Amino acid sequence: MTNPHDDPSPESFNLVQGGAIDRVLARRGLTASTTRRRLLKVLLLMIVTWLPLLLLSFVAGNALRHREPDHFLPFLHDPEVHARFLIVLPLLELAELIVAVSLTVQARHLREMGVVPERELGRFDAARADALALRGAAWTDVVILVLSYALAVIFRFVIGFSEGVATWERTGTVLTLAGWWLTLISLPLLYFFLLRWLWIYLVWSRFLYKVSRLDLELTPTHPDRTGGLGFLGWGLASFATVLMAISTVFSAAFAQEILHHGESLNSLKYHVIAFIAAALLVLHLPLLAFSGRLSRCRFSGLLEFGAFVWRYDRAFEAKWLANPAAAPHESLLGSADIQSLADIATCYDHIDRMWPMPFDTKAFAVLVLAAMVPMIPLVGTAVPLQEIFMKLGELLI
Repeated sequence: MTNPHDDPSPESFNLVQGGAIDRVLARRGLTASTTRRRLLKVLLLMIVTWLPLLLLSFVAGNALRHREPDHFLPFLHDPEVHARFLIVLPLLELAELIVAVSLTVQARHLREMGVVPERELGRFDAARADALALRGAAWTDVVILVLSYALAVIFRFVIGFSEGVATWERTGTVLTLAGWWLTLISLPLLYFFLLRWLWIYLVWSRFLYKVSRLDLELTPTHPDRTGGLGFLGWGLASFATVLMAISTVFSAAFAQEILHHGESLNSLKYHVIAFIAAALLVLHLPLLAFSGRLSRCRFSGLLEFGAFVWRYDRAFEAKWLANPAAAPHESLLGSADIQSLADIATCYDHIDRMWPMPFDTKAFAVLVLAAMVPMIPLVGTAVPLQEIFMKLGELLI
C-alpha cells in the first residue's frame, strides 16, 4: 500500500486535518467533508458549548438581571461567553477549509514552479512527509486534549478567574451548574481548537524553516520583490479567519473589563495596539527564515545585474553619444535601445527594492483588518453607537 506521506500530490499535504480525532471521525463517516456537514458541526459546537450554559443559567435564575447586588453579572449580560462560543468557535471551525487549501497550494507551488530545483526535491519531499507525520501523530491530539482540560481547571480553580465576583458562573467561591459545564465541557473544547491551531501553525513554520535551508533557485528580478517567493507572503492572508477569532477573544475580554470592571477604552488602547502588533509579528515570523537567502539573492543580483547594466550603458553610450554618426539611418525616437534601457532600469529597481522576507502588502492589510474588526464594538463603549452611525451617514452623503 502506498504511504500517503510519500505521495507528492497536493491532496496529500493537509496539515489542518489528520490528527487522531480526525481519523476516528473519518472511520465513522463523521468528517465535515461538505459545506452542509461543516455548518452542522458548527451548530453542534454551539449546542454543546453555549446552549447548556443558557439553560442552566435560566434554571438557576442567573440568566437575566433582577434584584441582585450591582456587581451581579447575569449570563445574557456576559460578552465573553457569547463571543467565545457563538463567534470564536464557529470561526475556528470554518477557517479549516480556507487554511487547508492555502497551505496545500503553497506547498504544491514550491515544488512545481522551480524554486525548489530538481536536485533538492528529495529533501523537499522529506520535509513535507515529516510535517505530515508530525501533524498526524496520535500523541498530538491526546496532549492537546490534556492541556485543554488542564488550562480550564488551572484558570478556574488555581488562578481563580472570576473568583470573588457573584456571576452566573460562580456564587462566591462555589461554581454553579453552569460554571461546572463551562469548566468541564465548554472551555476545554474552546482551548482544544485554539491549541490545535497553534500546533498547525508551528508545524507549518517548521516546514517553511526546512524549505528555507534548501538550495533554492530564486530570481532577483522577479517583480514580487522576493525572488519568486511572494506567494508565501500572500498565503498568510488565509490565516485571517483564525486571527479574527483570536482577536474576538481579546475584544470580549476587553469589553468585560470596560462594562463590568470600571476600565475605559482609553486605558486599554495600548493593550489593543500591543495585541495587534504582536499578532502580526508572530504570523510573519516563519517567513523570516528566508531572510538570509533573500539577502544573498539581492546582493548577488545587484552585483551581477549591475555588471550587465554597466556593459549595456557603455555600449549605449558608444553608439548614441560618443559617435552618433555611426548610425545615420536609425532614428533615436522609438529606438529599441531606448526601450531596452528603460526595461533594464526597471529590472534593476526590482532587485534594489527586494524585501528581506516574503511579504505582501495586500495580505498584510487583510490581516490588519481581521485583527481590528473585532475591536470595533469597543469604540461603542466610548462613543455612542448612534453618533458613530450618524457620522458614517454624513460621510456617505
